[in-house]
Amino acid sequence: MTPMPAAAFAFRAVRLRRWTVTLALVLGAAGVVHAGDTSDAVRPDPTVCSQPRPLPAGTSTHVIANDGQQRTYLMHVPPGYDGTERTPVVVLFHGLGSNPEQVMARSGLGPLADSDGFIVIAPQARGAAAEWDFRSPAGDADSDASFTRHLVSAVQSQGCIDTSGVFAAGFSNGSALVLALACDPRSPFTAYGAVSGPYISPNCVGAKPASIVYFHGLLDVVVPYTGAQTAIGPLPPVDDTVAEWVAHDRCPAVGATTTVAGALRHFAWRNCAGGSAVSAYVLEDSGHQWPGSDVNASNLMWTFFQRAER
Repeated sequence: MTPMPAAAFAFRAVRLRRWTVTLALVLGAAGVVHAGDTSDAVRPDPTVCSQPRPLPAGTSTHVIANDGQQRTYLMHVPPGYDGTERTPVVVLFHGLGSNPEQVMARSGLGPLADSDGFIVIAPQARGAAAEWDFRSPAGDADSDASFTRHLVSAVQSQGCIDTSGVFAAGFSNGSALVLALACDPRSPFTAYGAVSGPYISPNCVGAKPASIVYFHGLLDVVVPYTGAQTAIGPLPPVDDTVAEWVAHDRCPAVGATTTVAGALRHFAWRNCAGGSAVSAYVLEDSGHQWPGSDVNASNLMWTFFQRAER
């Protein structure tokens, strides 16, 4: 098969400013409203912060205390961030035995953040093997789901953050964590992007519908497409996992589409419950990797995120 040109997928949406202006209220004196007592007033703009919240431009390392432990994370701030306009955030989770620096480099989200104006937060997993615990209940105080909520809250208090534009992305072990976070009833994320790590929590019944975009290569031998026992435990087949997310989001069959282009197959379900959507990209000639050549997963993921936010 002939690979699909990367240009066909390298599309980006431009974030628009939203300004809200309201008409003035009539002021009263002594309980009587006079025609001369009117004035213009402007309601606070939800897209800006009343006080600037500066952050260091570029990539910097930070430490946060959580459940009696010191955790570290990378923060990548685009050069256009001025501390006054509310800015989207992507929280990026690395794979087993990896680190924030590696997943930032492999995903290419840093340069994309610089051009499209969003912040990337890449935390470090715990343990000698640097593993994300995606199976513990999200309500446990020492779970990685609890840590993630704490991390997002801390970032929102530090920067001028668009709370309706906070997204989760992850690779392999980080992908499984991202999909576990989508089952957290207290999840702070608007949408989820996962690569090479299929999962859905058995306790996902009470969670709200989640917009999810997923990528997996058919040649993956680390996390086989058909499911297997892996280094992070048993993982289900990709087809079964996607089908469970479609059912969880109550996606109508009438909204499903399938696109085949060269070695790429794209399955999409739209108009799901609560405005959610599920999108899955299957790459026939790809292994255990973050797609970035013929198919640019980061570009597709960011476009999906922006649609979910709108």
